[in-house]
Amino acid sequence: MHRLILLAALSFSITLRAEDWPQFRGSNGTGISASSNLPQDFSAEKNIAWKAKIGDGIGSPIVKNGHVFTTAMLGDQKLGVFSFDATTGKQLWRTDFDTGTLPRITPPNSHASSTPATDGERVYVYFSTIGLLAFDFTTGKEVWRHTMTRPAYLMDWGAASSPIVYKDTVIFCQDDDLAPFVLAVDSKTGKEKWKTPRKEMLAGYSLPVLCEANGRTDLVIAGSGKLKGYDPATGKEIWTCNTLLRTIMTSPVVHDGVIYIAVQSYGDSTRTLKHALLEWLDTNQDKILSREETPKEFHERFDASDKNHDKVIGPEEIDTAFQSPDNMAAGGNIIQAIKGGGTGDVTKTHVLWNIDPKTPSNLSSPLFFNDRIYVVKSGGMSSCYDAKNGKTLWDRSRLGNFGDYFASPIAAAGKVYIAAKNGFIVELEDAPQLKVLAKHDMGEEIIATPAIADGRLFVRTRESLLCVSSTTSAPALAVAGKGTTPSDTIELITAQPPHGSRVWNGYTGNAMGQESWTQDELEQLLQRLQKLKYTTIAIPAKIAPFTPIRVDGDTGGRKAFHGASIFENPDVAAITARFREHAGKLGFEITTAEPVATSVLPKNDFASEKALSDFVTPMCGEGVAERMWLGFQAIDKASQLIAKNDPNLGIPAPDMLLRHLKSKKALPEWLTEVKAFYATAMNEMYRANTRAREGSRTFTLYNAKRLEFTFHYISAIESLYKSHDAATRAESLEAAMDSIYNALNSWSDVARDSSDRGAIALLNEYGYRPLVKVVKGRE
Repeated sequence: MHRLILLAALSFSITLRAEDWPQFRGSNGTGISASSNLPQDFSAEKNIAWKAKIGDGIGSPIVKNGHVFTTAMLGDQKLGVFSFDATTGKQLWRTDFDTGTLPRITPPNSHASSTPATDGERVYVYFSTIGLLAFDFTTGKEVWRHTMTRPAYLMDWGAASSPIVYKDTVIFCQDDDLAPFVLAVDSKTGKEKWKTPRKEMLAGYSLPVLCEANGRTDLVIAGSGKLKGYDPATGKEIWTCNTLLRTIMTSPVVHDGVIYIAVQSYGDSTRTLKHALLEWLDTNQDKILSREETPKEFHERFDASDKNHDKVIGPEEIDTAFQSPDNMAAGGNIIQAIKGGGTGDVTKTHVLWNIDPKTPSNLSSPLFFNDRIYVVKSGGMSSCYDAKNGKTLWDRSRLGNFGDYFASPIAAAGKVYIAAKNGFIVELEDAPQLKVLAKHDMGEEIIATPAIADGRLFVRTRESLLCVSSTTSAPALAVAGKGTTPSDTIELITAQPPHGSRVWNGYTGNAMGQESWTQDELEQLLQRLQKLKYTTIAIPAKIAPFTPIRVDGDTGGRKAFHGASIFENPDVAAITARFREHAGKLGFEITTAEPVATSVLPKNDFASEKALSDFVTPMCGEGVAERMWLGFQAIDKASQLIAKNDPNLGIPAPDMLLRHLKSKKALPEWLTEVKAFYATAMNEMYRANTRAREGSRTFTLYNAKRLEFTFHYISAIESLYKSHDAATRAESLEAAMDSIYNALNSWSDVARDSSDRGAIALLNEYGYRPLVKVVKGRE
């Protein structure tokens, strides 16, 4: 039955093997495989046929004729395209090419974000700085490249769109904020067949799909406010359905001539693009945009929108400065079924059903499987609808796996597989009632949508490619290239100019301090302390290892641990002895001092705006320190309130969260004020990050993400106080659990050293896991 469903979905004339998965989400982006023998039990250690460590990337793997293809960043300006034997994992070929200077992107995006496509003769790859490239299927030799304009994004999201192949044509849609278009090139030569502008669109990542209806095959692409159908032979627009929202990152799916799409776009029906521009680009928050506040790629567009030539985009100009006046799409939530095969404006004639739930994701696309529509969103909430009429089968039900979901659901043999960012793949039974069959721990962060072919599940983690199969006895590890795991950035750890004391004490008495640091980290630390003119280093008289902390399984933010299952440093005594000896030889005075308990909450290490500017401006450019100083001032105000009311608020301790649950006091007003200050600080740090010059954003993004962590952390405590109300207890406890989990993931996105990892480990041990026990009724 599942094979019939798949074949129906592939009724357009494309020659495919049933077990191929030749593009993003397989044949026509359906996410459905005919495989029937995937193992029931698998994990990072079980039923793994092979594993290849290849490097950073979030593009999905594709499979054709027993070959698996994927891409990875192999250095600062080099991309690798890989071919593996699907059965054995043997690397068949690898082709590297230089990317040139890389554009700005926003985590968790990667420069290796696009999923390849193949027709069995060539493998087609998109890269933002080049365009489309074709490689020989068998040898990996570059066949052609089609140069394209670089995409430009007002919010610095970065590229993530993927090509498809239809007959002898490679089709690619580049919806950016500057000059969006859809393009078709000859698959053999790379020569342009047609190119159609999409001037009304904003940045988006929807995959083109094919819909056979009314006796023809249409190329269907979702974009800002509109779902459009094109003639795939000429690129001519055939129809438009003007029912979508502002930002489209999900892709539609097609079944029997009906197009299904689920979209969440931030904000309500009044939130057009200008609100985001004023929130993130208006760095001085004066409600207007100056030329300097916009990315340089948009200066020409800025000048054209500055109608009165006063060198700012004012209130009377900003509505349509970067958004088409003919397409003022806004935010909201929708799930729709739209009949294909129309002509002209089908907005009022072809929408079969349209619902406005709170269930769609802004990232994860819907799955059509056996007349049901499955969706999943961040927080681990799944919903399901009857595809015939949009009737709710279940609504925002917990999958038992919290966190973010970037990958889209896929299906095979009566099972639905949903990969989460935290590395778990949740397996559901395909049924009108939610039934979670299993959670499979793959051990590493997953952003990419997995692939299924020939009874195997191919999982692209952030750094590796794994093959799950029931026909394996022992996993084989192939190191397929030099990976790009981020190196620790010790320079930033102590980069803040010290004020006052020249005594350095980095020991905290737990996993958050230098007790967790490696020999290499401490050596780099000494170099920084010399540059910053510290004179004295304080070391405790006795150093003992901290208790090892589990960081696998349900650990929040486990991306920071690079696949490790335990966070520990059993050699700390010997490492510290060598550190002491080397510090003495470098001329540092060594004193004895007890460890100093340190909060997980951020602090201001800069004595003045000038001190901050002296450090930040040469690195990040003009205007960045100004925004950061506003953020640090808000941090100071929050810190003063905490010192006065609850000095231990951020100190790691076994009851650091649950004590707020056990307290019978009402939500303190000062805590609400603290949250507001941290929200202000977070927004200012993100504005600073937007303004920072290319190549300098490690520092600004770290501060922004740390404030994002803090905002979620305080939100968790706030929810615990709210749980004292019996009427909302369950909902508030769930909210607290989600908040602390999101907090840990935010920190892990920028974790740069063992202190960061130690803090995340302690927050799991003392915060997240105890709270999970309470929510699940085990405590």
